[in-house]
Amino acid sequence: MEAPGIPVLLEDCLERALERVRAGDGPGAEAALADAETASDTGAAGDARVAHLRAVAAHLRHDAEAAERLMAVALTATTDPTLVASLHNDLGNMRLEAGRPAAAVESYEASLAVQPADAPTWANLATARRHAGDPVGAGRTGLHVLELESGAALGRAAVGAALVHLTGQGRTTEALDLVRRWVELDPEHPGARHRLAALGGLPVPDRAPDDYVETLFDASAEDFDDHLAGLGYRAPGLVVDHVTVLLGEAGGALDVADLGCGTGLVGHLVRPWARSLVGCDLSVGMLRKAQRRGCYDTLHHAELGAFLGARHAAYDLVVCADTLCYFGDLTDVTRAAAGALRPGGTLVATVERLEDRSWQLTPTGRYAHSSGHLHEVAVRAGLHEVTTRRVHLRLEAGEPVEGLLWSARRPRAAADGTGADS
Repeated sequence: MEAPGIPVLLEDCLERALERVRAGDGPGAEAALADAETASDTGAAGDARVAHLRAVAAHLRHDAEAAERLMAVALTATTDPTLVASLHNDLGNMRLEAGRPAAAVESYEASLAVQPADAPTWANLATARRHAGDPVGAGRTGLHVLELESGAALGRAAVGAALVHLTGQGRTTEALDLVRRWVELDPEHPGARHRLAALGGLPVPDRAPDDYVETLFDASAEDFDDHLAGLGYRAPGLVVDHVTVLLGEAGGALDVADLGCGTGLVGHLVRPWARSLVGCDLSVGMLRKAQRRGCYDTLHHAELGAFLGARHAAYDLVVCADTLCYFGDLTDVTRAAAGALRPGGTLVATVERLEDRSWQLTPTGRYAHSSGHLHEVAVRAGLHEVTTRRVHLRLEAGEPVEGLLWSARRPRAAADGTGADS
């Protein structure tokens, strides 16, 4: 069907350009748009859609100056409020991707001046404010998303991301004010309640709720590896180096389980030891990334305690990097891991380190554990040769996160024993 005043050929060219934009092909989009400009003497030159797509194509080839100029052309070519709001929002997206969050804030605010009830644009504004160094403003913007759309995933993600920044910077008072308001708006959300407990506003739970952990990692799955690389993440390498110390060089003869496998950062390193390698995780988003990595024989969408409890004496090696930080008392999960190990089997894991007490929920929403607690729960579970070693796991707000590298072994016979804290 022909659009009013616009030849069908022009519409075809615009559709092809849009397809190329969606594919991330800036030059291909520009070629289609060049065809559009020759398709009609009257329709293309002043068409806001043509200028818009040309701007996005310029952005895809990292020509920020051309993208800005063409978006200005698009904005002068239309008075339609819906299109004006969309153009400002897209300009904000381009500016944010180009590393200009303050300029992105201006664009999103311009979009919202036209369409003030658009929740996704408010969520974009929250992201831009966070990247511009304003986590409090970002969190309040995320709360406004929840005011517009009760329980909105975008709003929850925006508030959660702001809280991560605030607690990482030690700004616990501002974080507490933010999360209290979140719980008022979203009283049944487990993530909000867990965050409030972590900041002292509710009784401390024994572990993080499964749906909190699942939602947290589903939201971060796509950029997870890049994010951790930027934090100097060391836990996978520490775990696998310790496997080498305990078990010797890889021989491909072991049945191995990777608990909280995430995107497979540990799995691809431990694969050389494995005859079979299985991973489990609560996050479907993480499991999809792990599947693409291609190192696992089987992946399971499961809570790790239930996963281990259903697999008696199934594994020679169980590894777990930075997952036990979502558990408080480790008695039950250690007993489950011991039951899943064959006689002589080995557990290697990392936790965040606590100097005293057994375990504690920290303002980050993660739990830290003491060396004494790790020894105690391992011995209770019938494991021996227990060792812990102090390590640096990653950076957070530019500071090293202190951890413990923990290992224990299931006896080959019915003998008990304990190791020494190294």
